[in-house]
Amino acid sequence: MAFKRTSEPLNIGTSVDLVDGTPGSQIVTLPLSSLDREVFIVTDIQMDTEALPVPAAPGTSILLASVNKIGTQVEGIDSPNCIGNLRRDIESTPFSSVFQESFHPQEQSTGASPDYLGIIATPNFTLAGSYSTTAGGAPNRKVYCRVTGYRARADADTYAALVTEEINN
Repeated sequence: MAFKRTSEPLNIGTSVDLVDGTPGSQIVTLPLSSLDREVFIVTDIQMDTEALPVPAAPGTSILLASVNKIGTQVEGIDSPNCIGNLRRDIESTPFSSVFQESFHPQEQSTGASPDYLGIIATPNFTLAGSYSTTAGGAPNRKVYCRVTGYRARADADTYAALVTEEINN
């Protein structure tokens, strides 16, 4: 793949407000020029959420989120559309509560040309999320995301292949 860097690193932030039991998403437009065959090289992703409530009665609170090239559903890291995902859950029993968290990718890149997490060829990405509790009706929770990367110009064949791959997935 041939890429020529066309910008300095960019930090693009977004958030999505999640209602208990209702999936949500936020589409973010990238500053790309399709005429110049620009793509966005993602070097890092950071995600955070508001604190999850511990269920008062035995039950669970689960929050899932993902940064996707396309699509508004939460994706797992095994999907070619997913650049990063986050899972936080609390399970409460009459005796204790257990908190679990996973975030992928867990490491940050150096931002050097051969070191990146993903390539976005279409002019946007999506922060998708879902939040649910067994009791229902819990207050909304926000997911925050910062995607770091840079714009780059791709050669014609590479650009066509990347756009086709994103659209067909």
